[in-house]
Amino acid sequence: MQNKKFSKNFILAYSCFVLAPLFVVLMYLSLFAQDRYASSSTLLVKQVGEAAVTDSSGLGALLGASNTSSEDANILKTYISSRDMVEKLDREINLRNAFQVKKDPLFALDEDAPIEDVVKYFNRVVSVNLDEKTMMLEVNAQGFTPEYSLKLNNSILKNSEDFINDISQSIAQEQQNFAEQQLQESTDQLKQARDTLLKYQNENDIFDPALQAQAVATLVASLQNNLAQLKTEERTLLSYLNPIAPQVIAVQSQIESVEQQIENENAKLTSPSNTKLNQSVSEFEELKAQVGFATDLYKLSLASLEKSRLEASRKLKKLVVISTPRLAQDALYPRKMYLIITSFIVLNILFGIGALIRSIVREHKE
Repeated sequence: MQNKKFSKNFILAYSCFVLAPLFVVLMYLSLFAQDRYASSSTLLVKQVGEAAVTDSSGLGALLGASNTSSEDANILKTYISSRDMVEKLDREINLRNAFQVKKDPLFALDEDAPIEDVVKYFNRVVSVNLDEKTMMLEVNAQGFTPEYSLKLNNSILKNSEDFINDISQSIAQEQQNFAEQQLQESTDQLKQARDTLLKYQNENDIFDPALQAQAVATLVASLQNNLAQLKTEERTLLSYLNPIAPQVIAVQSQIESVEQQIENENAKLTSPSNTKLNQSVSEFEELKAQVGFATDLYKLSLASLEKSRLEASRKLKKLVVISTPRLAQDALYPRKMYLIITSFIVLNILFGIGALIRSIVREHKE
């Protein structure tokens, strides 16, 4: 009698805790669960410009450039899962309405779902897997129709390509704009330095004070040599003529004239007046130095601009579609047999654990 009672209670409990939930799962999968189709694609972010290929075999050799960095792949992976991507897709292919299926109460998206829930739902139906070895991204997009899953995957690819192009072009343009700004500043600085130099030359009626000072110094040296010769001639004449002799007086007059000329020429170099050549040379050399510095800076800025243009073209990146999305033929989700078997096993495990706990409690009571 007790065995019959135990068997009856066991069957009742098993039916309530295992068969009934399993029946609910079967009813949901049979009557409410909507088939979901999947479309997959494989992507790779590739650098457009020349890059050093460390391995002569494999994907790097196939594409003619080194594999994309982990940073690029992870950035794209994050963008695909982001709210920005969801909002763009919602505007382009009406993402929200496509997943509002009334017959499926568990997997369908609510009509009044906020954007945060839409993003979470999107990341359930769209998976992005990164291969750490090849840095390839596999994008799997689900939809309630084969056509929409394909459309969703293609839209993701299009927006991903736009994202990569916008970022690489933005960085390149930013670098080029900075180089162009530096070139413009150096050009203005060079023009200002040249204008200052020309203004100084025009105001002082002088082309190059250094050349003029050199000419004066050469003239003074020549006059001093001539003065020495005249003094030698004077000493010679005084050795046999009187100081008042006409020849002596003539030589002494020449000596005075040469000395006065030497004094006048030296005054041009070092006189206290504002027109002295040594001050003009100093000011002129400073202006020339500023022009020279501005010229060197202009050359560096010009070279930097050309270099930035080359670097920008080398750093441009492109989204390469290794495997294009295709139209699905069979519904992959929900995996009904997998869910049924899994539910049956899990329910039996839970039932067994419950029965074990109940028997232990009964033994302690007895």
